[in-house]
Amino acid sequence: MDQRVEGKETEGVLDAEREGTMTEHENDTRLPDQLREPTGFEHDEAGAPMGKGDLVVDLSGITELSLASLAMLLTAQQKAEKEDRDVWLAGVPLHLWKALNAMGLGRFFKPFPVSG
Repeated sequence: MDQRVEGKETEGVLDAEREGTMTEHENDTRLPDQLREPTGFEHDEAGAPMGKGDLVVDLSGITELSLASLAMLLTAQQKAEKEDRDVWLAGVPLHLWKALNAMGLGRFFKPFPVSG
């Protein structure tokens, strides 16, 4: 695996760990706080987030998915499913879609339409 690509995939996790913004999650999995609560959403009177939409993950330029990246995608998908949201993957090379489908994971994600 190309170290430059691997570093790019995990850069946010490493930064979050260094900055102390990692949060314990169920099953002792540590996730960056960005996955725990989306930013930019208003909250209702009870404090619940309002206006949540689907999640789009841009994988442009990614040639391989590390185990950590795959785990993060699946965790995001599980959280989205609990909130009746979909996860769309943008910029995914065909070989990665084939790999996700071969593992039986492609059904959890929607391909984001390409424009232009």
